[in-house]
Amino acid sequence: MKNFITGAIKKSRTSLSILVLLALAGIFSLNTLPKATEPQVSFPGAYIGVGFEGVSPEDSERLLAKPLEDALRTISGVIDIRSTAATGYAAVVVEFDQDVDIDEALYDVRVKVDEARAELPLDAREPTIREFTSTDDPVLTVSVASSVLPQRVLVNLTQELQDLIETHPNVLEAELNGVPEDLIEAIVDKSKLESYGISMNQLYQAVSNNNRVIPAGFQDTGTGRFAVNVPSVFSSLEDIETLPIKVSGNSVVTLKDVADVSLTFKDRGGYSRINGQQSLSIDVKKRIGTNIIDTVTDIREMVEEEIKGFPVGVDVNFVRDDSEFALQMISELQGNVLTSIALVMIVVLAALGFRTSMLVGMAIPFSYLFALLVLLVLGKEFNFMVMFGMLISMGMTIDGSIVVTEYADRKLAEGMNRVEAYTAAATRMFWPVLSSTTTTLIAFTPLMFMPGFGAFIRDMPITVFCVLVGSLLYSLVFAPILGAMFGGLAKQSEEEVNNTRLLESSDPLSLTGASGAYARKISHFLDTPGQTISIILGAIILCIGLWTQHGKGIVYFPQVAPQFADVDILARGNLAVDEIRDIAIDAEQKIIDVKEVENLSVWSNSGGSRGLGRGSGSPDRVGGMFIDFYGEDQAVSDLNGFEIMDVLRERLDDSSGYIVQVEAEQGGPPIGKPLQLNVSGDNEQALIAAIRKIRAYVESLGSFIDIEDTTVTRGIEWELEINRTKAAQYGAGLSDVGASVQMVTNGIKVGEYRPLNLDREVDIRVRFPKSERNIDQLESLNVQTLKGLVPVSSFVETNIQPATKSISRKGGKRVHNISARTVEGAIPSVQIQKVKDWLETADLGKGVTIGYDGFDKYNQEAANYLVLGFIAMLFVMLIVLVAQFNSFYQANIVLSAILLSFGGVFVSLLILDRSFSTLQTGISCVALAGIVVNNNIVLIDTFNLLKRNNPGSSTKSLALRSAILRLRPVFLTSFTTIAGLLPIAMGYSIDLIDRTIKSGSYITSFWEQMAASLVVGLTVATILTLVVTPCALALSDSVRSAPGRFIKFLLRPIIAVYSLRKAN
Repeated sequence: MKNFITGAIKKSRTSLSILVLLALAGIFSLNTLPKATEPQVSFPGAYIGVGFEGVSPEDSERLLAKPLEDALRTISGVIDIRSTAATGYAAVVVEFDQDVDIDEALYDVRVKVDEARAELPLDAREPTIREFTSTDDPVLTVSVASSVLPQRVLVNLTQELQDLIETHPNVLEAELNGVPEDLIEAIVDKSKLESYGISMNQLYQAVSNNNRVIPAGFQDTGTGRFAVNVPSVFSSLEDIETLPIKVSGNSVVTLKDVADVSLTFKDRGGYSRINGQQSLSIDVKKRIGTNIIDTVTDIREMVEEEIKGFPVGVDVNFVRDDSEFALQMISELQGNVLTSIALVMIVVLAALGFRTSMLVGMAIPFSYLFALLVLLVLGKEFNFMVMFGMLISMGMTIDGSIVVTEYADRKLAEGMNRVEAYTAAATRMFWPVLSSTTTTLIAFTPLMFMPGFGAFIRDMPITVFCVLVGSLLYSLVFAPILGAMFGGLAKQSEEEVNNTRLLESSDPLSLTGASGAYARKISHFLDTPGQTISIILGAIILCIGLWTQHGKGIVYFPQVAPQFADVDILARGNLAVDEIRDIAIDAEQKIIDVKEVENLSVWSNSGGSRGLGRGSGSPDRVGGMFIDFYGEDQAVSDLNGFEIMDVLRERLDDSSGYIVQVEAEQGGPPIGKPLQLNVSGDNEQALIAAIRKIRAYVESLGSFIDIEDTTVTRGIEWELEINRTKAAQYGAGLSDVGASVQMVTNGIKVGEYRPLNLDREVDIRVRFPKSERNIDQLESLNVQTLKGLVPVSSFVETNIQPATKSISRKGGKRVHNISARTVEGAIPSVQIQKVKDWLETADLGKGVTIGYDGFDKYNQEAANYLVLGFIAMLFVMLIVLVAQFNSFYQANIVLSAILLSFGGVFVSLLILDRSFSTLQTGISCVALAGIVVNNNIVLIDTFNLLKRNNPGSSTKSLALRSAILRLRPVFLTSFTTIAGLLPIAMGYSIDLIDRTIKSGSYITSFWEQMAASLVVGLTVATILTLVVTPCALALSDSVRSAPGRFIKFLLRPIIAVYSLRKAN
């Protein structure tokens, strides 16, 4: 190392060039990295949808969902398969492990779906496959509205925008809402059909047989080769109208003779409204790992350029724009990082003087820029976790540089020149700095591989890891080089110089100032080291015990004042589309004048869901709202997000005929409601009975609200039971009966049509006029048979059955879910444990199994991983420390200091009356371990050096001198971290860029708990390091001699008896 530093100093221009090059690369990385607020954590997957016209949920499950599940289950990397079977379609979602390559996974899915296609019904549509993520909420919503233009024009303009947006490479999907689909509709005159003697089946066959692709091939004449074309698909509306349906003699009956054909829209399934006005909207979803700010900016520019050519009267607005929030939050947190750097530099400047403080302080920007360069290479993004990783590593960043420069200053004071002093410092402190940094890296390594939604915090330990590697490079290479070139003796008062000399030559108790006061106090503790350690250990155990008895329990991630809210509208019964729209409008009008609401998006849908995976999973869900509050800088009142939510709930509580659930968009990982249970089995009735029994118990606790389940709701459906014997006697086929019934419902899909002026395939549907499409018509329907017209009622009986909207499956079995959130003030972990305890003894029926989701699943997963990771971390640390000190005792001192430092975290939870967050508080413990390890390793290394140089000194004297020598570095490392985090820990956002100070902002509420745990915990840990570690070192001789004394104690009676015999 000495030769390397000497060589690097001699080639100073080369060394400085490398330093500048790395810094410039870091600046480039800062501008290039994708920007985001929170890490987008999700399980990558594939969505497979299959349509089958008119199929019931039960048949959809049997014919569509199960064959696809069986085929997809064999793909490697699959962690879960969920499916929904509903009327007319089945949807299957395959979730993969987070580390699976999604492109390869999608290829495997396509192969398996192709293999399963042979098992699906021939009339089923071709399966659609697309990439799916469990958190694919839109980042931008574009609304299109007009009060003057026809609906056809407005729909076409909206679809043009959708096509344009989907051309952007960062866009995963642009989903249309409130946009009706195109339809070629043939309204049939029933009397004309009967007069011409045309059956429904004949009509279907005539259209489908004349709308097929016929590959006629080529004709080779020997003198030339020619393509033979047989135009066989519809190319215009006229082709459909003039289609022959029946020939009678010389007369031909065409479709227009029995029906009116027109291009129109399908029956509406729902509506979309923006800020009180009916509109069409496009939800834009971005791909994972792409820059939200750049993506949204590009899309806005594309849309704004496109709408310049739109007709007058079209109103296009950007309603939900997550990029604005992301930009504001990133800017604010960057300002807070700069504020923390400024506070740290002030502390270092006051302690070390200008020249040395600049040398130490340069470690921060260099380490940060180095980390950004590595993050760019790793394909990461610049988000909250990256920036907070920089914050918590700030003190550790300068720790190595402080140790090196502090030792160099001592050598300069002894008369060495700069080159000799910094070469000696880098050589002497190489192993202590390397081992302390290595153990800190070991502490953060388990967090880099957190499973499940714990991946939300992965970017933080990765950032800390990169920052510490950069700081190691700077402290051992570039700091000595710069010190040898520009360094000088740190600012020291005459008192400090005298103290240094006294430490080396005389009694440390004669020191003056803070060092002298500390020396006299620690000397008192060193007189009774065992008693001191016992008292401190007892106090920590007491604090942990008090928290377990009186603490606020465990949460996965602390609640943050929301900036957005999701509203679910639930209603039961057979509601028409327009009735559902009126319910949604009624809810909208109750809150549209809340002044804190900037944008209000409302949707209604008879299908019960706006998009797979969003909002409530209840079959009662008929609509919802997305509410965007004014940002902190544009706030129109003093209400925070929680208080605005209370206002919304109060206004919506008195809703008549429907239920409204108001839910804040969660900060942190999207784990959903605290209580989420999956009840699965094969017997549907047993599942329903189990769900209702569980719901009754959950309601009886009184600590849960917004309780919902997915069991069958009130509603009816008509079932037509065909007497096959009578139908056969009349000569009526089942296909004719089915076709006749379809004519009074949605109509018969007889084919598809793709005109040149439309981008999408259009269904051709034949049906009766709207006035004749009602349930009463079932009694008057006739079927054309060989015996003439026969009333359907002659062999069909109409029955009313409970409605089955959809069937959910998970892991190959039917599943129902129940979910709820806790009331304000209730501790989720405590209340969920009550439910779990009850479920262990409850009789839910044979074949019923319970699975846990949400908070309990992910919290347990994270807790188990952290415990195992922590144990593994301690073993690896032990190996490194034993290699460093060649002593199990000293290695265990460091490990014990880590465990004792956790007591500081529980002290912070007691003082601040907060819950233990599995993610945030767990990270605080790991960060504390890293800082405590650094301080203890250097202190023990100093003790060993003094012991080698002063073989005649007592252990107490060596421990005392070591503690005093390391007082300033330990204090500086801890105090700089505390100073950097203190504003956020106190709930203040101090933005040095915008020169603003905010109290209770989103940034502070997001990180306040972690910052406070670190500040209080680090304060306690620093005291422990400066008291417990010297006491443990002072006990080393006693501990080493303890086995011998114990053996002597055991042998004492034997020796006494032997001596007595010898005397006799």
